[in-house]
Amino acid sequence: MHIPFSNNALYLLLSVCGIIACIAADPTATIASGVLIGTTLTPSNAPDATMNAYLGVPYAKSPPERFSPPERPEAWSDPRNAKEVSAACPQDKPQSNTTLEEYLTLKAASSVQQSEDCLYLNVYAPQDASPSKLKEVMFWVHGGNLVGGSASESVYNGASLAVNADIVLVTINYRLNFFGFSNAPGNAGEQNSGFLDQRLALEWVRENINAFGGDPNKVTIFGESAGGYSVKYLLAKPPPGPPFRAAIIESQETLLPGNASMNYQNVSDHFGCSDIDCLRQVPWREIQGYVANASLYFKPVTDNVTYVADIRDSARTGEFANVPLLIGTNKDELSGVVWLLKERANVAGMQLPVDLALKYVLTQMLHLSDTITNIFINSLKALVNNNLTWESFSRMVTDTAFTCTTGGIANYTADHGRKVWRYRYSYNWDDSNTFPGQGAVHTAELPLVFGYYTEDQATDQVVALSRYMQDTWSKFVKDPYNGPGWDMVGTNQSAELADIGYGNSTGMQPIPFWQIDSFCGTLIKYAELIGVAW
Repeated sequence: MHIPFSNNALYLLLSVCGIIACIAADPTATIASGVLIGTTLTPSNAPDATMNAYLGVPYAKSPPERFSPPERPEAWSDPRNAKEVSAACPQDKPQSNTTLEEYLTLKAASSVQQSEDCLYLNVYAPQDASPSKLKEVMFWVHGGNLVGGSASESVYNGASLAVNADIVLVTINYRLNFFGFSNAPGNAGEQNSGFLDQRLALEWVRENINAFGGDPNKVTIFGESAGGYSVKYLLAKPPPGPPFRAAIIESQETLLPGNASMNYQNVSDHFGCSDIDCLRQVPWREIQGYVANASLYFKPVTDNVTYVADIRDSARTGEFANVPLLIGTNKDELSGVVWLLKERANVAGMQLPVDLALKYVLTQMLHLSDTITNIFINSLKALVNNNLTWESFSRMVTDTAFTCTTGGIANYTADHGRKVWRYRYSYNWDDSNTFPGQGAVHTAELPLVFGYYTEDQATDQVVALSRYMQDTWSKFVKDPYNGPGWDMVGTNQSAELADIGYGNSTGMQPIPFWQIDSFCGTLIKYAELIGVAW
């Protein structure tokens, strides 16, 4: 049937408008490598808000050459879909039953698909963010003891934090364990591939984030556990610039037993390789399987480019980045480790004494010498008048590995002219406890910071505390030099520590630092012996 020109024109116009509307429904961003087509998300705790997400964006050439520094990404000519998160970097698969070794070394392997093609990041931005309306940027480094984890994990869904904090959020993958820190012979400054990945991702942010409505001059780096540990070394050996103006460190630590250079030789010998090129030819799954089964760990190489033996040297010389720092820990970081150790210490129905169980862990799992082990155990006993219970043990190992080391970093950097604010997270998720006396265990704050919790967890208290933490982190990110809302370290010893979620409240209470640091004068010495202090 013949359609008159006017109707035909209308039909064509409606068709084109339909196409445009379809395209307009997906946000786009043009960066140095090409055009990205993102998606929109609605945070579960902000159902009236919609934000833009660009997922699985390459910040480097991927897959990278194994064990080599990352390279800039290749350009693409056609618009690229950025609607799904990428695979995680190779790592140990989580087991159905957590072993003591896994918990003790804080393994947090990703449950998502794994691949060496993993150097991608995700960008979450409020819908009103644009190149003409730039917002502050938060750059997230995930934890997992440098052996596991991924930006693709659901807990790091950035929709809630981006919307509620009104910032642009970037989350990244980086290479892990043997693939990120192999300790293979190589050029100085090029051996810690995982740390170099983080630095290239930061450079990508500096060059491209304005396309998403983020201000490259207002970037705050933040991370938890090994992510916080990574942030510490970005501060100690900052990239040129530096490409950030503030930092947040949550529960920084790694616990990597064994000799990494010997472990590298172990892997090489197993696969019959005399050089690194040979190891590059071995399928990654075979390498990962052997590393996991042999429980091998790979601490970063002290290269004085991405990693130093003692961050105090950096602070003393003035190299430590002169940016505001928010740093803290959780009240009961290692309660899960101690509970699992107690369960495993039950032999033939009889409970082993705490000190014997601890000696086994320190000597057989963390490979400390008998001398250091005995000094450490005897010191713990002396602090509690020889009444070393599982409860007091839990408190002191948390203090040794987390509380005192974090307090030491906060005080030392503040003494050397840095603006530092310190917190402790104390909220106890009663309905989510998986063992008696869990408390504010390691990682417990993450669902509240990211605002990603299940519907059955979303009590009024949890929602309120989550908003408080997001608002507090946002306040610091937006105005870091004036801090998050309590006294700076070194300015008011009676009230310069923010106890967040104290008494299961939905806010914070300032307390004196000595209230949680009372044993630190002694314990920090043993943190130094164990190698986790600085």
